[in-house]
Amino acid sequence: MTDALISPAAATQKSELDAAALAQALGGSLKGENRSVSGLGTPENAEPGAVAVAFDAKHLPEHAALAQLGALVIPAAFDAPRPLPCPVIAVPDAKLAFAQLTALFAPPPPPPFISEKAVIHPDAVLGERVSVGPGAVVGAGVRLGRGCRIGPGCVVGEGAVIGEDALLHANVTLYPGVRVGARVVLHSGVVVGADGFGYAFGPGGALKIHHLGTVVLEDDVEVGSNTCIDRGTLGETRIGARSKIDNLCQIGHNVVTGTDCVIAGATAIGGSTTLGRGVVLGGKVGVNDHIRIGDGARVAGGAGVIRSIPAGETWAGFPAQPHRRWVREHYLLGKLERIWSHVKE
Repeated sequence: MTDALISPAAATQKSELDAAALAQALGGSLKGENRSVSGLGTPENAEPGAVAVAFDAKHLPEHAALAQLGALVIPAAFDAPRPLPCPVIAVPDAKLAFAQLTALFAPPPPPPFISEKAVIHPDAVLGERVSVGPGAVVGAGVRLGRGCRIGPGCVVGEGAVIGEDALLHANVTLYPGVRVGARVVLHSGVVVGADGFGYAFGPGGALKIHHLGTVVLEDDVEVGSNTCIDRGTLGETRIGARSKIDNLCQIGHNVVTGTDCVIAGATAIGGSTTLGRGVVLGGKVGVNDHIRIGDGARVAGGAGVIRSIPAGETWAGFPAQPHRRWVREHYLLGKLERIWSHVKE
């Protein structure tokens, strides 16, 4: 959310906003009357006076549903099939505006509270306005930054550090010594800092390689439910600032991502792989160990990456290859039956 946008806390202090203030905060322009605005909804089902976002003109509801809106946010290039009966805020990026509006109308966090059923080591250092839920365990030497919230059943291992305003939802586990930046969000079931999958094979079978490194989650990272991020063997596993990781992902030991990466659900990244800035991995992508993926590269869902990808390229398929080559191969595969019939003739 931009600094210009009214904070969720400020929103709760005002029963209503108005369309002009929203237009200014969203970097858009208002057309029509300046109505009061309260709440956020969809164009079809919004309460009277709410603001809604329409991403295209194909699914606009009937006149009556629109007429009761406090404002309708649309992309600047929106081509309405008819005059709209409500105030309209035209913005450069409707999805970005929608994200800002959800932050504005989200309920404020509860007041800080430390449950008497939490177990907090006397050596732990808690900043101001910290919350710790029932059943949570905070180990020796832990440092909790100002305003961070530790949900019920969380375990924060010895020596872990958590930055300001971070949020750990219920049942998150941080192994000893991991470092979590400011405003990081970890959803339920996340495990940060478990040993990586590393073994040496000798006469007695698989001998465990102990992982003595750590994990660093930089500021504003968000990690989805039941994702695991393994600690480095000797150094760091590091997730770059503002990166977003979906549910059920596996991040191997010594992985390093740049800033602003987006990793969709069920993706697995092998150890010692490096992602550049702004890399996007679709769902169920598998990445071999020791791979390098360059800045701004994109990998389509379900792909298997077995060799490094240059910056800025889009790859797909298994094994992954440049997207255009993959599309052409699939096109030609569809022609094989006809080609074979021609050869037989």
